[in-house]
Amino acid sequence: MKRVLPLSGVVPHRSAFAMAAVCAVFGLSGVRACAADELEARAVLPAATFAHAPTSGQFLGSSPINGQAVPFDRKQPVQGFSAILDMGDGTFGVMSDNGFGSIENSADYNLRVYRVRPHFETKAGGRGNIEVLGFIQLRDPDHKVPFAIVNHFSHDRVLTGADFDPESMQKAPDGTLWFGDEFGPFLLHTDATGKVLESPIPLPDFDNPELEIRSPQNPYSEESATLRIMNAVRAHARSCGSTKTPVFSPWEVMLDDKNPATFVENRQTVPAGSGLEPASSEIHNVASLRTAGFSTVPYTVNSKPRMLELMKLGVSGIISDRPDLLREAVEEFDADQDGMPGDFIGVDGLIDRTKFDAQGHRGGRNLRPENTIPAFEGALDSLVTTLEMDSGITKDGIPIISHDSYILSEKARRRDGAPYDVADEVLIKDLAAAQIQETYINDKLFRGPTQQNDPALSPVSVAFFGGNTSQIYILPTLQQVFDFVKFYIAYYETGPGVSHPDAMRRWKNAAVIRYNIETKLNPRTDRNPKGVSYANETFGPGIFVARIAETIVANGLVDAADIQSFDFRTLLLSHRWFPQIRTVCLVGDFPKYARPSIDGSDDGTNLQPQSEPAILWPANPGWSGLNDFGSEWKRDGSPEPNTPWMAGLQWPYRKTALSNPFRASASGGFEGMAITADGKKLLPLLEKPLADGDTNTLLIHEFDIASRHFTGVRYKYPLDVRGTNIGDFIMFSRTNGLVIERDGSQGDLNGFKAVFEVSLPATPGSVQKRPAVDLLKINDPHGISVPLQPGDVGLGRDFAFSFVTIENVLFFDEKHIGVLNDNNYPFSVGRHVGSGQPDDNEFIVLKLDRLLGK
Repeated sequence: MKRVLPLSGVVPHRSAFAMAAVCAVFGLSGVRACAADELEARAVLPAATFAHAPTSGQFLGSSPINGQAVPFDRKQPVQGFSAILDMGDGTFGVMSDNGFGSIENSADYNLRVYRVRPHFETKAGGRGNIEVLGFIQLRDPDHKVPFAIVNHFSHDRVLTGADFDPESMQKAPDGTLWFGDEFGPFLLHTDATGKVLESPIPLPDFDNPELEIRSPQNPYSEESATLRIMNAVRAHARSCGSTKTPVFSPWEVMLDDKNPATFVENRQTVPAGSGLEPASSEIHNVASLRTAGFSTVPYTVNSKPRMLELMKLGVSGIISDRPDLLREAVEEFDADQDGMPGDFIGVDGLIDRTKFDAQGHRGGRNLRPENTIPAFEGALDSLVTTLEMDSGITKDGIPIISHDSYILSEKARRRDGAPYDVADEVLIKDLAAAQIQETYINDKLFRGPTQQNDPALSPVSVAFFGGNTSQIYILPTLQQVFDFVKFYIAYYETGPGVSHPDAMRRWKNAAVIRYNIETKLNPRTDRNPKGVSYANETFGPGIFVARIAETIVANGLVDAADIQSFDFRTLLLSHRWFPQIRTVCLVGDFPKYARPSIDGSDDGTNLQPQSEPAILWPANPGWSGLNDFGSEWKRDGSPEPNTPWMAGLQWPYRKTALSNPFRASASGGFEGMAITADGKKLLPLLEKPLADGDTNTLLIHEFDIASRHFTGVRYKYPLDVRGTNIGDFIMFSRTNGLVIERDGSQGDLNGFKAVFEVSLPATPGSVQKRPAVDLLKINDPHGISVPLQPGDVGLGRDFAFSFVTIENVLFFDEKHIGVLNDNNYPFSVGRHVGSGQPDDNEFIVLKLDRLLGK
């Protein structure tokens, strides 16, 4: 399909067609008096109409929907028209909706305005089809959108239905386009080719100064940021050739679990002098992420009741310091609630890793000293599916297993018995791997009574080191962990452990074990208590990725190993250099207070911004764009510090529903948007009532285009008693306009779908409205809408626009209007009820039984 740029020649709504022009376009012979509204012309775009594009519909599942196979290979539907512009030459610009109906399933649907030419069928005949001529694509190459978008790291930054939900569109006198969005709600401003010109403009809350009217999908709130961040990371991975979806791994107390007991003190009750705002911990929604195609594996869960609670919530796995308890919880869990537990256990007695991922945190640090070979043995004995571990890089470039950049005296001692305290601690990056293993033993106990360091509890570890019990608690290299697992398999399959009662399950489980390897580096430029910049404690992300991934590749484990990190620079590099290795996005909020002396202060991992600019990678011609991963932009375009951990992806730290409540409902933003007759002001209309407002009243806000500000002028739109929301709003004169109003029915001739004529008052107040068209009661005396299929609804002499979403209205003259539906392809079935086929896009022209504006 040819792309047509730009959209030009739009006839402003204020200049209505003369009757002769209407007749010429629609093939009408003139105005004929009639007793009711009449169908004058109709054109249909079949539901299964596609345009060339990257594959879409990948997040709709794999089963056909209303008979339509998904996904759509290398194409996307030309569907979901939610706004229309008259081009003045018999063609129209139609805005596609956000995609497939939700923010979760539309990340691969590119936002476009298609140019179409209807060939109307009238009483004189006609083809009755709609020709698709081309499109413009909404995109943000100049980085005007400050928050994360799906194609964040691409050059063109094409906008998708997971970034914005545009439902209304107008053309300004200067030729630029304005779109009303529901997710913010925002006003989005582009040039005639669809390029974003400025940061999305939010809606001020004039009832609550200093706040904005926000919906639950607003990207400036933490509750919505998670999905947007993950969409951007996944798109980056795919752009690098990866077929493996990144995993989301949050601190478990931050999950949206509706359990107030999981709120933690350092997020809700902020210590005096901390400099932090209180925030809700309920920000990561498991169901939303799962619908969008992401696995959620929280850390670190050590209580069996909590494990069972999270499994019921729908997490894909759990990371635990107690792999033994985690195994018990998995065995006890009744996923389908049929009274028979063990739904995640296979016939072989092992955890079905396609259903649940049980990870031993640092091996099993509440059982053995963390990140040691005995800790990994304990996790393997518990039959976990994944060994989780941390890594550092030594002076000689070898990945070594350690959580800390320093060899901590809390965990380690010197082999030679010499004193080793906090003042003696050394950085891993300053020592060679052999030097570390020859000098230090990591066998100190500090995790409570269950943590033990008795060599007798770790017979495979002792055997692995040739019976030398003094070796088993060294900090192992990554290669030694891989070697140990092979040794463990042989030990129980054919070696000394073959007679163990659980030998078969142990070696078979170890043979398919996965590895989750965290890169332990800290991009913060703040100085730690030792006076060293956190960012200088370790090697940089490139060294981490190269050394760890090379070890994974050398051992043939690219399908069995993950690279995880709080530092997203590491993950993006891994995508570029080693796309065959899956990545895991760790997120947490361990606050770094304004005064570190306050109890509970940490290094800020990883959502909190710092007060000084984030450290950037040096420019390198071979790393195109990588030096951009550490900064973000304010709404006014000036740079500001953001969390340095997330590679430039904005995180709205502690901006939640507590600080700015969600007064706009989901899918309740700018559904309709008129432009005034002089072209100076926009009048966006909210689709639904505000959450705490009058349940029967919608608000129209006035926006001054020249000053780029909402003026504070508001008009109230009273819904009909049968109406639940509006579908479109336009003005056809200085004071008069049209509004589509509807309920949530489809295929129901007793439902409510109507067009009202409205009149704005001279001063702010309620608009006056009167019925213009009942869209379920239209005469078709000429049979324009036939033939029909068996079971079709609303075709024939008694024509009805029986769709769930009708979102486009056009004014041609005081006697003629046009109406189009949004067909929500492939979901809505409001016409072909008998066959169950998805709705087509229909463009109808109606002759009214009275004059508008009179």
